[in-house]
Amino acid sequence: MTDLLDLRGLLDLIVACNDDDAVWKTYGWVWAQEGDAASVGFHPQTRRGDDATNDGDGEPEPPITTSPRLWLYLEAITVASILDVQKLSRPLSGLDDYAQALDYYSQHDTFLDHGEPAPRDREEADRQGLSPGLYAAFDLTLETVEPPQRKAAASLVAEVKALSVGEALAQVRALPLAVACNIDRASSDHLQARFAAIGLALQVTRYRSFPWQPIG
Repeated sequence: MTDLLDLRGLLDLIVACNDDDAVWKTYGWVWAQEGDAASVGFHPQTRRGDDATNDGDGEPEPPITTSPRLWLYLEAITVASILDVQKLSRPLSGLDDYAQALDYYSQHDTFLDHGEPAPRDREEADRQGLSPGLYAAFDLTLETVEPPQRKAAASLVAEVKALSVGEALAQVRALPLAVACNIDRASSDHLQARFAAIGLALQVTRYRSFPWQPIG
């Protein structure tokens, strides 16, 4: 029997994806035991088909056997949207807040609307290293370039930041240089690889999705 995830495990699994598109391509339905989101077990069903089942009448069946049984809960992309709305309006949300948002959607088929976030909450979220959106975000900084590498660095910076080579060279000479801010994991990995290919390392600052996740 496959172990079920608790709410924290489910949320961490969702945000381990790069973005909404990755969630949609990776997971279909989330199954859950009956009860409040904070206290039940979850099973996100992948789209690979390796754990998909059907009862013969076109109705999906629980992909694994548990006691108590699993019920169709929400699509994974819907879970991601609920988390996103909650975080945008309450950037400092903890696990109980996300559980409340999920329960509200399950009961009312609409998002729990808190209105605009307080500026001080967004400032505190920034101080705690939380990403502005649901998924992890990354800042990339170029801190060191040896003189023989400046031409190659300026050429790449010009392409990445849509600058002239002259403008890029001036920025390379006046380090540190912010190469990219608030980008997703895939974009961060891609840019790091491009700079590594010309012998340059970027300083990476990671912003986490949730307060309980490790910093850095």
